[in-house]
Amino acid sequence: MLKKSLLLNLLAVLVGMGALVLLEVTLYLADAGPSSRLFLAFHRDGEVVYEVNPHVGHRFFQQQYRRPVPYNPSFLQKKPPDAVRIFVLGASTLLGFPNPPNTAFPHFLAEMLADVYPDKRFEVINCGMTAINTFCLLDFAAEVVGYEPDLIILYAGHNEFVGPYGVTTPFRKFGNNRTWIRLYMELQRSRIYYFLSEAIYRLQKWWSPAEEKFGLHLVGREIGLLDEEHRVTAENYRDNLGEILLQARQHGTPVLISTLVANLKDFYPLRSDCDGGDLSQELDGLVRQGRLQEAIDLCEEALDEAPYCAGIHFELGRLHYRRGEYSKAHKAFVYARDMDRLPFRAPAIFNQIIRKLAGTAEDQILLSDVEKVFAANSPHGIVGNELIAEYLHPTVYGHYLIARSMVEDLVQSSVGANWGVGDTGRLKNYEAYARQLGYSLWARVFYRNDLILFLRNMPYREPPAVLRRYVAELMGRQIEDISQFDATQRRNFAEQKGMVFLFRMVDFLLPQDCRAIEEGLRNLTSGVESAQQH
Repeated sequence: MLKKSLLLNLLAVLVGMGALVLLEVTLYLADAGPSSRLFLAFHRDGEVVYEVNPHVGHRFFQQQYRRPVPYNPSFLQKKPPDAVRIFVLGASTLLGFPNPPNTAFPHFLAEMLADVYPDKRFEVINCGMTAINTFCLLDFAAEVVGYEPDLIILYAGHNEFVGPYGVTTPFRKFGNNRTWIRLYMELQRSRIYYFLSEAIYRLQKWWSPAEEKFGLHLVGREIGLLDEEHRVTAENYRDNLGEILLQARQHGTPVLISTLVANLKDFYPLRSDCDGGDLSQELDGLVRQGRLQEAIDLCEEALDEAPYCAGIHFELGRLHYRRGEYSKAHKAFVYARDMDRLPFRAPAIFNQIIRKLAGTAEDQILLSDVEKVFAANSPHGIVGNELIAEYLHPTVYGHYLIARSMVEDLVQSSVGANWGVGDTGRLKNYEAYARQLGYSLWARVFYRNDLILFLRNMPYREPPAVLRRYVAELMGRQIEDISQFDATQRRNFAEQKGMVFLFRMVDFLLPQDCRAIEEGLRNLTSGVESAQQH
């Protein structure tokens, strides 16, 4: 009797599984639901063309957090014989954020390669997507190796904690075990899974109509440098990169992998393992009196009590920087970044992983050490607001430096030798390439307003003085640049509420900065009104 019952139960399970398989096949054949592929094939002018799948992120993000891809890269299925096909994999840095998408380093790269190798035709295919990490890139890399790439470029690592499947992510999550995460990602390819998750989302929306907007504020869970999950995240990052490199090697595809950059000098940690509010006020008082050594001693005493307090390390770094002790300042700033309990910036161990993987790999794996390039182009070798727009995204000039570094590395490599003799002497300066990419005064001003708003909404419990001073500096640049507008541009900027926005941002500034900025804005407003009268 027991044997018969077991057989019936097994039969019921098999029938149920068979029904699910049949339903999945039916949905697939009916092309119901979005594809999970990065690129989709279309027929155009008698040829098959691949275009980016606008819904490829459906597996990685809940519906309310999905972001549109701000461009549509495409390429022919049949690769032209003279083409050099390059895929660039990464996240929002590849989109140029918070600058115009057309100023991201893949666009600079395409222009530079065309200059250095004038006899070649380069297809630089930008596969960047906001907020993704190397778990997502594993799938993308497995796909793009099938499109006859001559090179894959990797710039990724800042979203390992907060992106999909990360330990602090507000998006898709399935524990910390890499094997289980990969199995879950395969399950997400299922059409049945897609329709079930969409149904659940609609029920949740009906039950609670209010939705949170996409942004950094979604990440609330903190993690410490010594936490087990921090170590696991670094291991997952190492293994994901290693698997991507292995996929490329198995297909004979070279990879250029870049180290990561972030703002060390000018970005105050978002969360600290202590409350440093009173200490900051005391330090400000000592600095105003020129008593820098006493301020340093005070920081070091505080660190004896709270050695993993990111905020105190940052304050100590600024004090050493003021005294011209740049090596000590750099060390303190690195500690501050790595101990930030909201880890939006990749810690130092990630670049160590990148360098080790590139160093132990074959010649087909190239390293572009962008971190060193940024340090060499920063005051006293410490990266700050000069090259980073906020916490980790480069300025437009920073994107130029990334692209130039990569081109120079490629020219000196065996990979570049396959394309002929590259002449880096043909490279133009930043201003020339910025003009080629259409980066205008108008674009600079328009996107700077977006940057100011982004900084205003940084998820601090209390916005630090260093942030408010930086916003005042940006608003000062706005005043200077808007004054160069012609009458039509000023009028258009005013009609788009650009001036209204800037006036509203004055309240965010420190009291000592408000008067000068407000006066500058009033002078601009009177200029706009004068232009409208004429």
